[in-house]
Amino acid sequence: MTDVALPTAGARALLATIGRRIHLRWSLARLLCAPLPPFVLGRVRTLALRACGVNIGRATNFWGLPTLLGAGAFGARLRVGAICGFNIGCVFDLAAPITLGDHVSVGHQARFLTSEGGEPGAAPAPITVGDGAWLGSRCTILGGVTIGAGAVVGAGVTVSKDVPAQTLVTGSQTVSLARWR
Repeated sequence: MTDVALPTAGARALLATIGRRIHLRWSLARLLCAPLPPFVLGRVRTLALRACGVNIGRATNFWGLPTLLGAGAFGARLRVGAICGFNIGCVFDLAAPITLGDHVSVGHQARFLTSEGGEPGAAPAPITVGDGAWLGSRCTILGGVTIGAGAVVGAGVTVSKDVPAQTLVTGSQTVSLARWR
């Protein structure tokens, strides 16, 4: 029989930190949704996200399970409105809250990065997207940004400043959509 050394206080603290970072519900949700092909059973993905603590409005659909990054109860930092659509490959960095309004459409591989942008070493900043906004494929929304209601962000655009309501943002220009109504 051998003697077993009890963990020191430092080792117990390390184990507690590791335990907090393992999100069992999120791991189970990813495991259950992995065999589902994209665009099939999107409501199951929404239910899995709700089980992880994400606040999701009615009739919102995820066509692929997004990547959620963060420590602690990260699911509670994501709020999604009603009747939203998310394409495959979306990434949510939940170091700070992310709030999306109603009727928001998000293209494939869009990234919401709350711990990026601003000054180097700055604290994570929240992201807010207004009702009816459209976010194009592979766009990146950095922390501290507010996108106004009805704004359209083009594909591949990195948004580092606030976008006013009813505005089209592309890689080379910003145009007010209000004058076309």
